[in-house]
Formats: sequence, structure tokens, C-alpha cells
Amino acid sequence: MSVLSLAHRYLPPVWLQAKRIVVFEDSVSVPSLFPMNVLRPSWEIRAGLGPLVDWLRGLRTAGYSVALRARGELQVRAREMAGFDDSWQPANEPVVFMNGRLLRLPAWNGELPSAVMDSAGQVLWAMLPGEAASKILPLSGTEIGHALVKQVGTGVHASQAGVLAAEYVWDYMACNDQLLTTGLAEEGDLLLESPRLTGLPAGVHLVGDSAVYCGAGTRLFPTVVLDTSDGPIWLGADVTIEPHCFLKGPLAIGEHGRLKAGTTLYTNSSFGPHCRVSGEISNSILQGYVNKQHAGFLGNSHIGSWVNFGADTTVSNLRNDYEPVRVKLGQKLVNSGRQFVGLLCGDHTRSGINTMFNTGTVVGVAANVYGGGYPTRFIRSFSWGGKDGFHTEPLARTPRVPSCGQ
Repeated sequence: MSVLSLAHRYLPPVWLQAKRIVVFEDSVSVPSLFPMNVLRPSWEIRAGLGPLVDWLRGLRTAGYSVALRARGELQVRAREMAGFDDSWQPANEPVVFMNGRLLRLPAWNGELPSAVMDSAGQVLWAMLPGEAASKILPLSGTEIGHALVKQVGTGVHASQAGVLAAEYVWDYMACNDQLLTTGLAEEGDLLLESPRLTGLPAGVHLVGDSAVYCGAGTRLFPTVVLDTSDGPIWLGADVTIEPHCFLKGPLAIGEHGRLKAGTTLYTNSSFGPHCRVSGEISNSILQGYVNKQHAGFLGNSHIGSWVNFGADTTVSNLRNDYEPVRVKLGQKLVNSGRQFVGLLCGDHTRSGINTMFNTGTVVGVAANVYGGGYPTRFIRSFSWGGKDGFHTEPLARTPRVPSCGQ
């Protein structure tokens, strides 16, 4: 299956009648997608078989032009991460505007709406004539978001249109089952260069009738159990699954990943490239380059890139009273409306051995969490500490030069 065919599962052609696409960030997403969007635009946040940017690359192979409009401070980084940012001269051709929080557009019968809005009144999808689009194209993403709200006025609500988009950062994790089901629909013999596994390696056991997709160079050791009773399993290239691992689909593991001996992976998890994991993981997303190489539970969580968990780091994903989890985002305490929310952890953060994260904990980027007991449920970026409090480390230290004789 080509990348374009897979992209059309998430972005059906009926919504892409214009060959020019502008992907933008809105101002509402800046606080609500913390900490996943600190170092990346919203379209780089992973869910299902990959982030929205992967499907945009697929569209470009079919002749679409895709312009990226991140919020002001991320515009250069957004272009570097994506590896593209198409530009074009003003023309009379219509332009499709897509919010970077968009996760999936449904099949659609009949006339398209002029715009699709979310519950906060932000535009998720709209198509404008070329002249109107050209006036706002030079703006930053958040400025485009404001301009679109003024131009389109009202539109069809996302729930009425069947459009799936993230409103808060935990929505990526909560919608992961739907996105995996969409991406892993059993059609064709090739899925992102991971052909369907037709013969089991010696000593590997398969339970269920759904597919297992396995990339080139991937190794499955004896005593591995693959359970596809609830959905397929996708393994990228050069993945290593060590002995005594249990994998239950739907599940996606990115290229160059390693599951250490005895790992248990339950349904609805997605790992980006180069993740090293062990212990027990369920319903979680790892952006990529994550080290969780020791025992400990991780559930209903979303973990940024280059995160390192010390041995026996454990996450709670359920309140003792079974009430919906409330999550603190900045100074605001938000009711997630969900019974299961674990850890939402930014890039480059580390935890010490035996660290415990309470239900609905949010950790910023480049934090260092250590010590016994439960730390606070909102940990700022660049903070060091634990249950007894945190301090902020300076971004750079002046090296101490020893005097003579020392």
C-alpha cells in the first residue's frame, strides 16, 4: 500500500478538491496541547500510525502543494522538522485550510460544508477562493486561525461532520484506538513498507485472525506471543522483539525499536522510531527515541521524544474513586471527562529510579524528576526535584576554572 493510499484513509480526496493546502496552528491549541507542542507544531504530534505530517507528505507525492504555517516562534523549526514548506504565487485557485490538530476526516457524501468548526469556535477545515486565501497566506498560523474565524463565520460542528480532531493533549491518546483501526484496516499486502507476515519464525506464537505486518530486518525471538484477537499489529523495519514478550493489537511499533525480554504491550499503543521499552505498557503513545528499558507500568500516557525513565518508574492512570481525571494545564484545572489519563510528558525529561507519577500528571520539557513519593501533578519545564519541591536549573552554567594548586 502506498503512502498516498494510506494518507487517504485519514484525509479522503473528497475533502481535498483544491490542490493547494495550508496547514496552520490556532491560538487555542497553544496551552491545550502542552507539553507535546512545546518543541513541535501540532501536526508533528503522533497518533495512530503516525502524525498528520506523514499524510501530508503522502499528498505531496500526488501533486498537492502543502504550505506549513506554525505559530510565530516555531515557523523555522516546523519547516526543518517536516523537510518541506511549499510556496506558490497568488492565483484564483481555491485553497484548503486544515488545522494542525486534525486527526481524521471522514468519507463524505453530498455537498461539502464551507467550514468545519470545533466546540471552541475554531476552524478545523475550510476551503476559500484563491483571492481570499492569498490575503492571509503570509500570516503566521495563529493569525491565520483568527482570520479564518472572521471570514467563515459559522460552519458545521466537527461532531456533525464526523471530523476527528484533538482539543486537548490527552485526546491523541484517547483517540488512538480509532486511528490505529483506520490505519491498520486489512487491505493490500504492503503497509508502510511492512508486508504482512505469512510465516511465523520458530517459537513465535500467534493468537487471533488479524494481520501482523513486519518490516525488513525485524527479528522476533522464540517465546514471543502476538495476540491479534482485537486488532492487527504493525512492526516497522529493524525492530527487535526479545524472548517472553507479549504483544496485543491493535499496536504499532516504529522502526529500530527494541522490546526487551519480558515486555508486555497491551492494546492501542503507538511507538515512534528508536524506542527501547520494557515493563508493562497500555494505551500509550511514545513520540520516538524514548528509553523505558526497565520494569514499571505506563498506561494511558503520551510521552515526548528523548525521554528517559529510570528503573521501576511507574504511572497511575486511574483515580481511586474512579472519577474523571482532572488535568492541570498551566494555571487551569481541566476536567478531561475520561476515567483513564496517566502521564503527559514533554521532550528531554528524565525520571530517577522508583519514580511514581500520579494520575493525570503533566511534566514539561527537560525536567528531572527523582526521589521517593509522588511529586506534584504539574511540573514545569526545566524543573529539578521531587515530592519535596522543585527548583529551576539555569539553561547554561559557567564552568568553574580551578585556581593554581587545586
